[in-house]
Amino acid sequence: MAWNNLTDRQKQLDKLIDGCDVKLDATNSCVEKVARTIGATANELVFVRQRIELRLRTAALLDKTDSFISSTEQTLDQFERDDEEWRRRGKIFGFDFK
Repeated sequence: MAWNNLTDRQKQLDKLIDGCDVKLDATNSCVEKVARTIGATANELVFVRQRIELRLRTAALLDKTDSFISSTEQTLDQFERDDEEWRRRGKIFGFDFK
């Protein structure tokens, strides 16, 4: 659900979820606790659940992306060390690898 397609009430609830200070997880008890904390009605529970799930998926994707970036940086650092080693060894045998 895109932000622009949400009603004003849904936008309000979404913002309140961020500030509710409840550790989010996918359990029913978490959804109910968040709903009570932010003042959501029983009819709004499905929306609250969807927004919590969206936050959890987003957090998981960000963690995965951070890991990928870290792994890529390590690989690039290893390539740089390997290149330097080949230049050093090449000089020993009279080659100039650039």
